[in-house]
Amino acid sequence: MKNVERTTGLIGLILLAAFFAPYIWKLPQLDITLIMLMGVALAAYDYFTSGGK
Repeated sequence: MKNVERTTGLIGLILLAAFFAPYIWKLPQLDITLIMLMGVALAAYDYFTSGGK
């Protein structure tokens, strides 16, 4: 069951990054782009550090 949880978490992370990708590339404001990048980075950090639970 652990493998299924890791796979669904990875799919969710990929979908989150795919959702924010057009906004990150197209927005001219640097501050909003950095906020979106940090949101994706925090989700990725949570995914990679929650492996032992």
